Amino acid sequence: SMRMVVYSTTDIGHTWQQVGDLGGYGEYFPSILRLHDGRLLLTFTMREPFEPNVFPHGLRAVVGQETEDGFEFDLRHDRIVLDTKGPHGRNPVSWSGSIGGTVQVDDGTLVSVYAYGGYPDGNTSKNIDFDTEVIRWRLPEPEKG
Repeated sequence: SMRMVVYSTTDIGHTWQQVGDLGGYGEYFPSILRLHDGRLLLTFTMREPFEPNVFPHGLRAVVGQETEDGFEFDLRHDRIVLDTKGPHGRNPVSWSGSIGGTVQVDDGTLVSVYAYGGYPDGNTSKNIDFDTEVIRWRLPEPEKG
């Protein structure tokens, strides 16, 4: 299964070194956005139920921060479930995903793109039927302290 992996470069992209994983297996299509308040927002798709993931599939987000060496997200505890219209179990004829990422508009709200679908009635000889939706949402206010 796929996963998100972080690489770094010290020579303007001529060579790259793997730094580590971001999240776990079954999570991919990452998008990182710098929010108006300086925090970072990671939006990604959860498509496999490897721990700590649980069904249903769908679009997830987590807020993090930039560090001196990159960024930091607590993917074990701070997940926000944005959408769960993907399949609710292992189903080889349906899928869900989010490839477009998230943007923040002037009023501070966030807009995320999400796609889901599969083969009508499970018949793989037919064309894939899918839907794309736009989600407009807000983050909770950051904790003071």
